[in-house]
Amino acid sequence: MPVVNSKNGSKLSNRFGLSEWSGAVGDLGTLLPLAFALTVYNSFPVPRLFLLWGIIYIVTALYFKIPISVQPLKAMVVIAVTYGYSMEFLSSTAVFYGILFLIMTYSGLIRIIDRLFSQELIRGIQLGVGLMLVTKAVELVLENALYLGETVQQPSLSAGLTIGLVLILVIGLAWMRKPLGIIIIMIGLFITWIIGISPETGIVRGNLIEWSLPHWHLLLDAMILLIIPQLPLTLGNSVFAANDAIHEFWPDRAGKLKTSHLAGSIGFSNVFIGMLGGFPICHGSGGIAAHARMGAKTGGATIIMGFALIIFGLVDNWSIVLFMIPIPILSALLIYESWALIRLTGKLPRLNEGLIAVSIGFTALFLHNLTVALLIGIIVRWLLHREWIDQKINKLQYYLINNLNIFRKVE
Repeated sequence: MPVVNSKNGSKLSNRFGLSEWSGAVGDLGTLLPLAFALTVYNSFPVPRLFLLWGIIYIVTALYFKIPISVQPLKAMVVIAVTYGYSMEFLSSTAVFYGILFLIMTYSGLIRIIDRLFSQELIRGIQLGVGLMLVTKAVELVLENALYLGETVQQPSLSAGLTIGLVLILVIGLAWMRKPLGIIIIMIGLFITWIIGISPETGIVRGNLIEWSLPHWHLLLDAMILLIIPQLPLTLGNSVFAANDAIHEFWPDRAGKLKTSHLAGSIGFSNVFIGMLGGFPICHGSGGIAAHARMGAKTGGATIIMGFALIIFGLVDNWSIVLFMIPIPILSALLIYESWALIRLTGKLPRLNEGLIAVSIGFTALFLHNLTVALLIGIIVRWLLHREWIDQKINKLQYYLINNLNIFRKVE
């Protein structure tokens, strides 16, 4: 029985209209570059990644009836790619990580940690994720040619101009709130076809699944090298910030959804994925914002995405198709989804809360480390909650509201 019901208590259902098809593709800007890195540097077969992530997308949507994202764990991807860890090590880590989240969920530890994450800390994490998504979008354009991993053929001037026009179209339609995400992706693939470019993506192929029990002798290494660096980011971004984002974007559908439900979902998903040879996942708030910004309103959007990933994984040679979406389009999607998170900071009712959130967000932007940013935010919160500082900030906020009219309270 789903844990989520509508605000008025009625039973939720998934829909599959145009807005859901548009919202389905919102998170491709994050998903595809991470999948590409795992297949090139860690030898994961792309069909396996797509198949397992697609299954989790569908199961999550059927259970929650909300378009919740499924993303590979970002800090783990960076570490795994940097050191070239084996699939066996990473799959075992997924199982260990899943078990850890199940323990935290059913022991009640998640609820205890939840009390430590105030609204301003959560909004700061969301701001940090949003700002880092913008920088990632810029990096994608600067560090690649027209496609992920393209090294051989360079796009012609006419191709570049065409992609530039599509980029303008993406942003323009997005700001007009037209649910045309899927159409824009199809336009990108059509452009690839008419230009005749076949990027050298280095796609790895292998067994569709690799059933295996976790290698317990790797537990200590997994904890030190991967789990401890990733855990604060997952808790902050994929549990607490994700829960906040869901209630913000779909308040009528979020119902009784709690952080423990998201943590439990991460736990079960990773145990399943790890035992089939996959890479661990989370429910990142950036991906949730991406689906929301592109029009998703129900779990129908992520069911569509899940089935698409499964089909591209199962059909021979189809997995390369998703990597042929031009990078400017992926970057535009990232920039657009980032704004959905950045703007949430403006809804904090007090100036000192906004300052705490901004300290976290910009620390994350400059250091590219949400864990350190969160620690900085906690220190800033402690300082700003000193009585004499708090009084000064309250006077400043009063002045801004009544004289400059630039900081209104949110009712």
